[in-house]
Amino acid sequence: MSDDTQQAISGVPSPAGADVPPEHHMHLLGRYYRQVEAGRKTIEVRVATPTKRTVAVGDTVVFHDRDTGRELDVIVQRITPYPSFEDLLRSEDTARIDSGGPPGELLANLRGIYPPAKEALGVLALAFDHRPARPGHPMPMTAEEYTQTVPHHTVYGCLYIRDEHDRPIQLRSVYGSRLWQFPGGNLDAPGEDPLQTARREAIEETGLELGLGTPRLLLTHFLHAGPRLPLNKVGLIFDGGRLTADQLDRIRLDPAEHDMWAVHDLATWQELMAPRAFARLAAIERARRGEGPAYLITHT
Repeated sequence: MSDDTQQAISGVPSPAGADVPPEHHMHLLGRYYRQVEAGRKTIEVRVATPTKRTVAVGDTVVFHDRDTGRELDVIVQRITPYPSFEDLLRSEDTARIDSGGPPGELLANLRGIYPPAKEALGVLALAFDHRPARPGHPMPMTAEEYTQTVPHHTVYGCLYIRDEHDRPIQLRSVYGSRLWQFPGGNLDAPGEDPLQTARREAIEETGLELGLGTPRLLLTHFLHAGPRLPLNKVGLIFDGGRLTADQLDRIRLDPAEHDMWAVHDLATWQELMAPRAFARLAAIERARRGEGPAYLITHT
């Protein structure tokens, strides 16, 4: 197979100006169009008629599906001329020309499309990739307008921490249902990502710097909106690692948020926590051990 510079024809200046490359339209049988659409066909073979010889590297080619009228655009990356179809097929990767047909039948198929008089003009291999040629359509609405059409979400980030025996550590909230929680919170500081939020909140809630380096993401948690939670919520729980006995001794709670912290095994936590809250803890622990999915859905 030839490389992308072998025998390349130099570009033809665009009559429309340097900023707008010429556009060429080519119709394909349905099965060939679908191969282009699926990213498998990246070489189109044409006979070198005067019209096709005007195609230059960098030009736009718009393929049209004869069956449905659909179209898609590509940029010509290479144009390689050959004396005949046989010469072309000896040099080019036939899977890029017709990924769905037997290579042995490709020559017969091409000659079934183009009679000898056409082939005598010479043939061209037009190579392209998956980059678009045309600019995209204008968005149907502004970003501000779009945000008004979709459900809003809140996002939280937290750190799953354990003692030296891998027993989970949680903090007891002073609010609402007095839930047991991991260090972390909602994204409410401009410019923060969920991990940065988790680290900041851990300092505020425990006095410890946790989740340093690149901690592993253990669980993505999606909470559906409901009577008690008017917005959908997405949570990212990171592995905050094991805390040493010295670190545990240095925990200092923020009394405005938590009044107790505790270390328990899973069986004890199950007794202390509501089923839905414990389901999250159990999912995180399974994910940490590599025993379960890293995605949890909760209906509130």
